[in-house]
Amino acid sequence: MTIYIFIGIYVIMIIGLSYFYSKNGSEEDYLISGRDRNEFNILASKFAGAVGVSTFITYTSYTYKFGPWGVMPLILGAVVGYSIFAFWAAPKIKQFSTIGKQFYTQGDLVRFITNNNNTRLLTNSITICIQFFWILLSLVGGAKVIAYFDLLSYETALIFTASIVLLYILFSGFKAVIITDVFQSLIILILLVIIVYNVLLNDNFSIPDLIAAQPLEPIKTKDIIGLMLYGGLSVFGLADRYQLCYAAKDAKAAKRGMSLALIPIIIVVLLLMFVGLSALKQNNTLDYDNAFIYAMQNLLSPSFYPVLLVLFFAGLMSSADTNIFAVASHASLSFAPNAPNKVQNTRWITVIAVLLATGIAFFWRSIVDITIVGAAMRITIAIPMIYIISRGNNTGRFIASTLGGVLALGIGLILFGAVPSIVILVLLGSILGCFYKSKNDTLFWG
Repeated sequence: MTIYIFIGIYVIMIIGLSYFYSKNGSEEDYLISGRDRNEFNILASKFAGAVGVSTFITYTSYTYKFGPWGVMPLILGAVVGYSIFAFWAAPKIKQFSTIGKQFYTQGDLVRFITNNNNTRLLTNSITICIQFFWILLSLVGGAKVIAYFDLLSYETALIFTASIVLLYILFSGFKAVIITDVFQSLIILILLVIIVYNVLLNDNFSIPDLIAAQPLEPIKTKDIIGLMLYGGLSVFGLADRYQLCYAAKDAKAAKRGMSLALIPIIIVVLLLMFVGLSALKQNNTLDYDNAFIYAMQNLLSPSFYPVLLVLFFAGLMSSADTNIFAVASHASLSFAPNAPNKVQNTRWITVIAVLLATGIAFFWRSIVDITIVGAAMRITIAIPMIYIISRGNNTGRFIASTLGGVLALGIGLILFGAVPSIVILVLLGSILGCFYKSKNDTLFWG
């Protein structure tokens, strides 16, 4: 009963926050959070959107399977990629959006640079697919973890959590996403530190022992390269990063918020690494997909289960809401950008996106496979977006690079399946596409 009281209080707080900020909200508030968010709002939303229940499971699983090298390449890549995005890309994106005015989607930036509406539609179409995968990942990860602890059935947890996220997004849109992320980011970081500390406290091994643990299998060089590339490039392939830059009050807030978000993200990854190593030392016969669950069940006192469940819900909702709104806003504003009822259209598509993702999540429940496919999809648009941010305005080059990455992803999945190294193939396809050049364009604003 205590567990359900904790969850009830948490859900009421989240919905209450969203409802409070929905009163007297404008269209700009709903669609892009009023474009006045400070660096702390950007930091919290970036962190909360990047860390979800799927993150807990995936990073723990990689560590369990490959040891510390299962996550270290990701950390190294992320430090480089996030730093470049924060200090180079974020200020430019904000400046472009200020000059161009009324940027809402990732494709708006592309259209602004290339002066071509087809590039906007292509970008947003791929973005919708990418973000939809991460909706699936959030819902499946959260529901599976809750079901493992017999707190709710998988199906009930799936419907319940999807309904709560849907409700508060319908109230306030992107403003609700950012405001609730501020609250949920603090919850995630504080509770995860408490839980991991207690897991390690109940473990019989010291930290040097854990780091020296023999992994299930040695990691291949190509997988290390793939993980590093993913860590470094993936930040350029997610629409919510661009929307956060548009929502920042100025370029300085965008730069500082994005850069500082790297600190809590690294802390979380390191904490999860030790959870995975603890599970490995205790039992090396697990399905690596279950390493996080095993550690929570066997190394955490049951008295912490209410806290653990709140952590799960915070992680699930903080990442799911970001991706749901990205899908809904990109879909509604791509195909009817001048519609007089943008907010109403976005709300309807939000409902459709949640229903569709929930339906698929009933059948596709492999978290690691969904993660790898979704990660590779991010890279399909990463190189083209770097080209755009650097003011590369050749329409043919952008389209060829994008389609090259998509084609390479399809070939990689057919030939090799869902493995981290397919990121390399996607990157090569995208880079090869950059060699194509159509008749030169002029900068839309230049």
